[in-house]
Amino acid sequence: MTVTIKELTNHNYIDHELSATLDSTDAFEGPEKLLEIWFYPHKNAITTSKTLRDVAMDKWIEILKLVKCEVLSMKKTQELDAFLLSESSLFVFDHKLTLKTCGTTTTLFCLAKLFHTIEQELSWKFQATPDGKYAPFKVFYSRRCFLFPCKQAAIHQNWADEVDYLNQFFDHGKSYSVGRNDKSNHWNLYVTETDSTMPQGKEYTEDDDETFEVLMTELDPHCANMFVCGPDTSTPGPAEANEDKGHNLGYQMTKKTKLDEIYLNSSQDSDASFHHDAFAFTPCGYSSNMVLAEKYYYTLHVTPEKGWSYASFESNIPVFDISQGKQDNLNVLLHILSVFQPREFSMTFFTKNATSPSFQKILRINESLPEYTKLDKIVYDLDDYHLFYMKLQKKI
Repeated sequence: MTVTIKELTNHNYIDHELSATLDSTDAFEGPEKLLEIWFYPHKNAITTSKTLRDVAMDKWIEILKLVKCEVLSMKKTQELDAFLLSESSLFVFDHKLTLKTCGTTTTLFCLAKLFHTIEQELSWKFQATPDGKYAPFKVFYSRRCFLFPCKQAAIHQNWADEVDYLNQFFDHGKSYSVGRNDKSNHWNLYVTETDSTMPQGKEYTEDDDETFEVLMTELDPHCANMFVCGPDTSTPGPAEANEDKGHNLGYQMTKKTKLDEIYLNSSQDSDASFHHDAFAFTPCGYSSNMVLAEKYYYTLHVTPEKGWSYASFESNIPVFDISQGKQDNLNVLLHILSVFQPREFSMTFFTKNATSPSFQKILRINESLPEYTKLDKIVYDLDDYHLFYMKLQKKI
């Protein structure tokens, strides 16, 4: 189903004080740092009785303080916990997590505390190498080039420094600079080798893992303005005791832009569950988490300021499979582009199955975008994943 007003009142956690006082006046850096850690290949491979979802909220708050962001709200489903943050999102599954943070956050500074916490709270021990490095199943870290790199904390100003820092924690990490290697167009990736010693038999098999990401810059001014709200912006809709203005405005923005209708499975006639959490920042900006069928998510983040407008979309939804062939990532991309109409955008697609219909069609996706010129198109074979990257620019 699409988003209903009930979604404003069924949070598992919400920080009303933070929601009421958070101000985005000084926000400037939209491009996010994306850290994804697979501690195990599947939840059934976990060797203790506890999972990541057993880590208490106060522990996550402590970890996120090191990243310099806070928890606005959180929703639980049967398969994951979706955190909406003051700077983007955190998704926690039983066996893995995805942390996406924008602005001047210090994403990598949480690593030591994170591994210490899971060892203390869950009895998970990943410090397995002779030199004391950690050996989880798989680690990904990525980001596009920053708009204002000099304003980042020292560790994040330079990609080489980030890689050196990651290599203090993990062995067998590989670094890639994808696309044109200049100040404004490339995308960076760090990935570790898959730990093949962990059991990966049929009993641990899950859906083919795939991630689709679209990073957009120079948004159409009219489109960007839909994500601007001043201090006097009204919040129509029923008032609830545990409702706040930021979440209410986020709900209104979601409905107005139809960002809750990107996937067919979120429609009224679908049997798939659909959960939504969104927040509108003052004076401008928007973040949302949407969870489909209890275990798949897509997340959007918008910084609409003129001069450095930016929007991102990320999804782990296997759209072709879950829609039974009625929808693919081209349909998803066209919907997103219609909302933001960026002058430039890059897209990445990770999959384990290079022969899947989704991957084969996305290789030719630029043929269906006549308004854009292809700048880069690159395919990588990364251990047990395949990566597709494309950069496009609107024709003048």
